[in-house]
Amino acid sequence: MTPARERLTVVLGGLVAGAGAVLASTQTFATATVTGVRDPVVVAGQAAAPALAPLGIVALALGIALTIAGRVARVVLGVMLVLLGAGIVAAGAPNVVDPAAGTRGAIVAATGVTDFASFVVARSSTGWPLLAVAAGVLAVLLGLVVLIRGHRWSTGGRRFRSDAPATRSTDPISEWDALSRDVDPTDDR
Repeated sequence: MTPARERLTVVLGGLVAGAGAVLASTQTFATATVTGVRDPVVVAGQAAAPALAPLGIVALALGIALTIAGRVARVVLGVMLVLLGAGIVAAGAPNVVDPAAGTRGAIVAATGVTDFASFVVARSSTGWPLLAVAAGVLAVLLGLVVLIRGHRWSTGGRRFRSDAPATRSTDPISEWDALSRDVDPTDDR
């Protein structure tokens, strides 16, 4: 794979990982049927893992930043992507391992009782926490790719560098006059 294609794959993967975490945070993670509560208690990803959406948004931004990052910035972004991925995994994993992890707060809010274990009739979880964990693992792997292979990638180009030479500025009136004389004012640039 060429370095340009590799970078494109990592950038798109970072966008997918960030979008996956944000999407998972907006979906239902678990439901619980509780005695004395008419409707099932539904727990959204935002309530079960409130850090998912912010971490996903930052992963999206890092994916975009990789398109113009230089060598040193790529190392920093790679480390940050690994850490963000680990944070996404840490936020989503408790809900994968224990479906009750995310429902505790919602059941306490619905019943007003902190010792609710005897009131819970049934709990069920969805696959959205698993998607969040998969998005975090993908972000970690992509961050490692950036750290290991990112030195081969080209930089964003002269237009994104602060040391790029400034373009010659001319008087807009003289450029307009040149156009009136059928002369292209950009020919000598």
